[in-house]
Amino acid sequence: MGTETELTVDTIIPYLINKSEKKFGLFSINYILINCTIKELLAFMREYGIFIGDNESLTRLEYIKRILVHLTNIYNTTDWQKKYDDPLEYCGNAIISSKTFKKYLYHLDFIAKQDLIDTFADHCADLEIVVYNTSFNSISTKMDMYLTIKKSKVKTGAVFVMNGVNINAETYLETKKSIGKASKVASWNIFVTTPMGALKIGFKKLISDMKSLNCWIYVVDPSRKIVYGLTKGKKNDKYDFEARNNFIRALPREPMRAPSQVIKLSDYYFDESSSFESFDYRLFDIYNNLEHNKLLLKDDRKPEYSEIFRDLIIMERTSGTPIINYASENFNEQALVSGFLTAMDSFVSQIGGSIMEEINYKGFYVQATYGKYIHLVCFLFKPADASFKERLNYLTNLFESNYIEQIEMFKKTGDTNLFNQEEILTIIKEVLDI
Repeated sequence: MGTETELTVDTIIPYLINKSEKKFGLFSINYILINCTIKELLAFMREYGIFIGDNESLTRLEYIKRILVHLTNIYNTTDWQKKYDDPLEYCGNAIISSKTFKKYLYHLDFIAKQDLIDTFADHCADLEIVVYNTSFNSISTKMDMYLTIKKSKVKTGAVFVMNGVNINAETYLETKKSIGKASKVASWNIFVTTPMGALKIGFKKLISDMKSLNCWIYVVDPSRKIVYGLTKGKKNDKYDFEARNNFIRALPREPMRAPSQVIKLSDYYFDESSSFESFDYRLFDIYNNLEHNKLLLKDDRKPEYSEIFRDLIIMERTSGTPIINYASENFNEQALVSGFLTAMDSFVSQIGGSIMEEINYKGFYVQATYGKYIHLVCFLFKPADASFKERLNYLTNLFESNYIEQIEMFKKTGDTNLFNQEEILTIIKEVLDI
């Protein structure tokens, strides 16, 4: 392969894989970069001084390889080697830290925690495990699910689920405390998160924390539909047989998931034979040509909420002036939307400026969210479920984070051309799954 200064687009990916030494990465660098535009790739390259000739015509993977060669050479010739264990870790962090690509990281997370709960519940049911909802139970505090499996004797598990959206220092600390309390009522504790969750916690910190809590770790990657098992906990030494039985008696009569004798519930891949050795895992991985091309295959799944979605309006909060409007193809009731907004403004002013989040208006269900700078109103054919409400809140926060400068300018000018409508509509459809 030659010396490290002679890296080329043909040798860079084998080099990075060889240098990383570990088998599995939670973040696919390829997946992050296949969702951005070529224009954005070029902007990132200019930022790092990566030259592209005027007459060069490159594939997306070739752009990615050029970026990786340049970043690897930076790593190999600077003090970044003191901070990052290998060049792949440096490359990954440089890419996800860029404002250009950061807005696409939601692909590596479950926008709605409920969707992560449902996905892991399906996975457990396929393993012949019965899953109960524990949100009803004050004793369970932060516990999201309770698992039971009956063989020679009953085995139980307390499951704590955190998607990246909801992780911060405070919520993570609360969850760790709850895991300790759950040890009395379950044989094992299980922590479930996403690649983004692992990133926000810190990969090494996550492994260390959960090992100290004697906790299993699962990371569920929605971008590639893979469930990773990172660590395997031991039976709790604080386990209390009587407390467990009392807890089980208070569970719902019907589980949220039970093993099916007919079909496999989960479409996520899980390989138990390559799981539960944390030293086999790293935060980032990189794909070569064949695996990269597989990522490009489009998901032919029908969007979850396309049937109930009718219209979405994003407005500047102070003035109520619309910034963007997106309606489904089979919705032409713009007069109804306009009438609702007028009625809503009048009603809100009459009750002293309060906000409305969910109402029924002329046969349509209207779900609203309020950010610091924008107000979002969504018209639906059916009431929003928990997952869709989470998605609307996430979209509100994402829009304000991505377009704060444009929003401030819009307040002064009212010019909707400040916003990239095509980019925003793509984000709306992906985040809301419509």
